[in-house]
Amino acid sequence: MARPQFATVEEFLAAQTPQVRSKVELLRTLVTDAEPGTVEAIKWNSPNFSLAGEDRLTVNVDGKGAVRLILHRGTGVAEHKGATTRFTGDPHALLTWHSDIRASLPVTDDLNTDAARAIVLAWLAY
Repeated sequence: MARPQFATVEEFLAAQTPQVRSKVELLRTLVTDAEPGTVEAIKWNSPNFSLAGEDRLTVNVDGKGAVRLILHRGTGVAEHKGATTRFTGDPHALLTWHSDIRASLPVTDDLNTDAARAIVLAWLAY
């Protein structure tokens, strides 16, 4: 079965289960509270946040309902898988690193939202 394509964040949200939708809403609030200047739109078929025209954060929902926030540098910065990041804004080690410029923040029931908000703010300043 083909995956639906979303034109708006509202369409994306309407297609989610209540549990997934609440996790996505948590991330949306976390991002906009950390930096009200972000612009949200659908990109890569998911809610994506850009700052000053640069894609920086994307919500990811996998086929099993896991929700995570992907921290990235968009497509304009070369990614080096296996390289160590220079980002130091994750003192609680909440992120899983996939390259030097891409990490994921899983949404769990016990997510420390203050620490997550601090990570988002540090990432957007990075």
